[in-house]
Amino acid sequence: MIIRSAYLEGTVASAEREAFDAHMSGPVLAAIATYPGLRQVRLRKLALADAGAPPIYMVFDLYFDSLQAMDAALASPTRQAVRDLIAQGMTPFQGRVYHLVFSEEGGLLASPA
Repeated sequence: MIIRSAYLEGTVASAEREAFDAHMSGPVLAAIATYPGLRQVRLRKLALADAGAPPIYMVFDLYFDSLQAMDAALASPTRQAVRDLIAQGMTPFQGRVYHLVFSEEGGLLASPA
């Protein structure tokens, strides 16, 4: 499994957070979900951070079966439409956006307490 994560590192003024968050969790998330070959998309918003951690505001995680599937989605016309939609709501965000691509190597379920 390949996970392409888009990090929004920065801030949104408190007066604009509700509208910004609604844009990202509503139309943007729905548009991302239309990427060809996408298995799942998740939006995470920071709840708590260690002292000294970078100010990550939110993260989009896009799950694909392979790097080839991810590359095909990113080369599709859908991507430009999604980018345009994201740009429409980015004015309140002050910071930078960057992407990291992870290969999921496995996992274990935690034992019940």
